[in-house]
Amino acid sequence: RVYMSQLTLPILAALTPPGHEVVAVDENVEPVEFDREADLVAITALTPTAPRAYEIADEFRRRGRTVVMGGVHPSLMLEEAAAHADSVVIGEAEDSWPQLIADMQNGGIKPVYKSENMVDLSGLPAPRREIMKEDAYLKIPKVETSRGCPFRCSFCSTTVFYGSRMRYRPVEEVVAEVKDAGHRFVFFTDNNITANKKYAKRLFRALAPLGVYWLSQGSIDMADDLELMDLAQKSGCVGMLVGFESLSDENIAEMGKKASNRVGEYEDKIRIFHEHKIGLIGCFVFGFDGDDEAVFKKTVDFIERNNIETPQFTVLTPFPGTSLREQMVAEGRILHSRWEKYDVGNVVFVPSKMSPEELQSGYNWACEQVYSRRAILKRGFKSLKYFRNPYRSYVFARNSSIYRKLYQVSQQD
Repeated sequence: RVYMSQLTLPILAALTPPGHEVVAVDENVEPVEFDREADLVAITALTPTAPRAYEIADEFRRRGRTVVMGGVHPSLMLEEAAAHADSVVIGEAEDSWPQLIADMQNGGIKPVYKSENMVDLSGLPAPRREIMKEDAYLKIPKVETSRGCPFRCSFCSTTVFYGSRMRYRPVEEVVAEVKDAGHRFVFFTDNNITANKKYAKRLFRALAPLGVYWLSQGSIDMADDLELMDLAQKSGCVGMLVGFESLSDENIAEMGKKASNRVGEYEDKIRIFHEHKIGLIGCFVFGFDGDDEAVFKKTVDFIERNNIETPQFTVLTPFPGTSLREQMVAEGRILHSRWEKYDVGNVVFVPSKMSPEELQSGYNWACEQVYSRRAILKRGFKSLKYFRNPYRSYVFARNSSIYRKLYQVSQQD
């Protein structure tokens, strides 16, 4: 289900002190060799991949290997992860990982590692991308410019993991990594690349001479700053993944994103993006307490009317560590904790104004509407009017086709 190569293992490899052989195994594209000799096996996991990660960890431990786990899910579910690993790294690994390696060399690792402070992003080593099978993915390397997110959306575990205070890499270090990546198309992994508009403007000015194209994630309120939009366009911004989340101000207030998302302004701001030839991967979440069965058609109509090039639909999901999960546990609305179903395509809670079956059916219907080949082609042809660039229209049509495949796979499980 992954179409861009990941950054976690290349970063972990770069943090490993010299003198150690590092081998990366990516089960998306290759089998796990359980007989491989290894002094230490490190496994990273998100919530929907946690059950498989535990299976892998258990099998390696059965064969006498030392296993350490990390990533968002193990960090937020320490006791659960600790049952499958010799050690768990909580949170960011820049400080913890070198210490763990040193402890291993000195006779034994501790059960838990956790950095006392949020990592300073200056001077980070370059990810060792060569250890990954990059050819198995789209040729769009990921580059990190910041961590954190100023919004505290109730359903987002990323903010719990990275914190709400934004931290930034020096612009010159980001530019150097973009150059070293050696591709004309880059994806910036930031939760919100325009959260600090002064930083974003410096970054965009520095990117402009490179002649690269890029995608990232940001908030809809970047359209309020026309200088920022101009700089983004000139720097090679092809599109932004924007969390519209909902077409209800009530839902927006409920999730804690009221400051940036004003539903009545959405359509005007979408026009500003299109005027700057910047496309949108528009994210919408179904299942808020204010949603009833009318939300699905209302959202599909909005997407068609505004020609949001690539819609991204998700089912509201109460991930571990989030305030949403705490609320739903207290209200007895969690259906189960089969983590493999926490993939934002399956209903795992009881909605307020629908049954779980109605929410699942409505989500499926909406996906089938926007990811049909006819709908994808229609949006692509309409985008030619303002992109005036067949390549950009193709990028978003292809992106929509990828989301179509991801949806289809999720329904086969």
